[in-house]
Amino acid sequence: MVQQAHIQLIELPDRQEITLCEAVTAVVYGKACDTLWLNLDLALEETEEDRVKANDLLWRLQSAAYAGRIKFRALKNGETHFAGHKRIDPLYFGIRRGFDWRHDQILNHELDDPVGEPKKHWHSVHLDRQEFEELLREMSISVQQKAQRTFKTGLPGRTSAKDAILELARQRFERGDVPSSLADFSRQLADELKREYPQAPSATPKTIGNHIRSLFRARQKKVNTAKPS
Repeated sequence: MVQQAHIQLIELPDRQEITLCEAVTAVVYGKACDTLWLNLDLALEETEEDRVKANDLLWRLQSAAYAGRIKFRALKNGETHFAGHKRIDPLYFGIRRGFDWRHDQILNHELDDPVGEPKKHWHSVHLDRQEFEELLREMSISVQQKAQRTFKTGLPGRTSAKDAILELARQRFERGDVPSSLADFSRQLADELKREYPQAPSATPKTIGNHIRSLFRARQKKVNTAKPS
C-alpha cells in the first residue's frame, strides 16, 4: 500500500499580497507573522531544522520568481511607501540573492559573497498570495482557509471599512512609516486598502482622514514631544 504524503497545514493572511516575513514564518512555524513579531517577544528559539526549512523555501521562492511564477513587489532602497511598490524584474533573481526575510528585505549580493558588507537593495518586500499558494501545494503544504473579513454596517444598507483602515494605520504607526501630512497619509491608506482588502467597501482619502484624524494628531503630538528641545 502506498503511503500518502503528509500534508502540512498553515495559515496565511486573507490578503492579495503577503510580506516575505509572513511567507517564511507561515511555512516554518505554521502561522504567518509580520516583522513586528520580532519585537513582541513572540519569536521562538530558532532551531537548525527551522533554518533549513527557511533556506529551502527562500531558494524555491527565488527560483519561482526567476521563472516568472511568483511576482515580487517592493520598495527600492531609500524609497518610502509614498513612492509605491514596484514589480521586481524576474531577471533580477537570475543571481542568487540574500534574503533578510525577518525585515522584509533583499540584499544586493549573493549570500555566499565574502567581499564587502551586504546592503539593503529592496525593502517592504511582498509577494502574490495566490501564486505562493500554488508553490506551497507542490511542497505538500495546504493553506487553512479562514473566514473572510466582514465589514461592519454603517448607515442602513451600507458597510464600512473603518476597522480595516484603523488596523492599517496602526501598523504604519508601529513601523514608523508615516508621512508628516494627514492628507498624504490618507491617500496612501486608500491605495493600501484597495491592495490589502480588495473586498472592502471603497473609501475616499477624505473619509479615511476623518477616521484616522484623532490617531494621527495624537501620534504627531507624541513624536513632537519626544524631540529634543
